[in-house]
Amino acid sequence: MSEDSLTLEAALYAAGRALTLQELAELIGKAESTTKKLLDDLGFAYNKREGALEVIALPRERYVMQLKPELTPRVGKLIPGGLLSFATLQTLVFVALKQPIVQSELVAQRGTHCYDHIRDLVEKKFVDAIPEGRSKILKTTPLFADYFGLDQDRIKLKAQLTFKLKRILAEQKEIEESALHQIRLG
Repeated sequence: MSEDSLTLEAALYAAGRALTLQELAELIGKAESTTKKLLDDLGFAYNKREGALEVIALPRERYVMQLKPELTPRVGKLIPGGLLSFATLQTLVFVALKQPIVQSELVAQRGTHCYDHIRDLVEKKFVDAIPEGRSKILKTTPLFADYFGLDQDRIKLKAQLTFKLKRILAEQKEIEESALHQIRLG
């Protein structure tokens, strides 16, 4: 791996947030086209090794290194200050798929515990809650899309989220079936 690639990898790791192609090109003193090629190669290398991290391109020429979203439920309790409970994560997914959604409708469908979830999600800047009458309109923020590697366009975001959920559920089902098979053999 070249020194420029190592610098890009280190920058993405250290930043802990999405960085623009321009920021990264300036960091290594290369043209944006060269930097983009190095980032694409870095993303491919991470994908090929099938590790826990991924380097992904986001809309508006931004790049991020992140934990693969499907691993978050397993190691989330180790993430300082960033943990979302499984129930809060379920509420977040519900908001993302149904957005924009009125908070009172969300509570009617998921229960009053959602008030705590929404408060947590607004504090973490994953959800915007815009007052409307006696309730609020809930929708996800650009940070939510970036954090989970989704497009900021709501239609594309919903399609990507649906695809990822199906994949995660299929993997979970496979794990459960394997465990049941082991129990039967044991």
